[in-house]
Amino acid sequence: MKKLRLLVLITALAVLAGCSFSFSTANITDAAMTTGVVDGKPADTVSSFPQRVETVYVYGILNNAPDDTTVTFVWKYLTDPQPIDSISFNNEGQSGVYVFSVMEPGGMWPPGDYSVDIYIDEREEPDATVNFKLTP
Repeated sequence: MKKLRLLVLITALAVLAGCSFSFSTANITDAAMTTGVVDGKPADTVSSFPQRVETVYVYGILNNAPDDTTVTFVWKYLTDPQPIDSISFNNEGQSGVYVFSVMEPGGMWPPGDYSVDIYIDEREEPDATVNFKLTP
């Protein structure tokens, strides 16, 4: 009976291996906003910027990422949650590293609440969301 169960399990795993299905343990941790990047690391951690800021950065640490993992940052103004912009890149085999996205509002974005959703591959839900404010 044990041999039959083992055979069924091995067969099931073999069938699954032949299927086109993707599961990744990749994740984003410690996501936050920063005013800059120094030596590949965030310069600081902030939750607001003056409205006239020239450049804003979001970061997180990409963990357990296999080769060809895609990371996407979606920037939103929460008053009108349509994306402002979306930036994607391939990890090129890197894992356990800081990942960054930068926007240059150049003082043109209105004061208010914003967010950046960070997605891995084609996931439906963000792996991390960072909220921040632009203050007058």
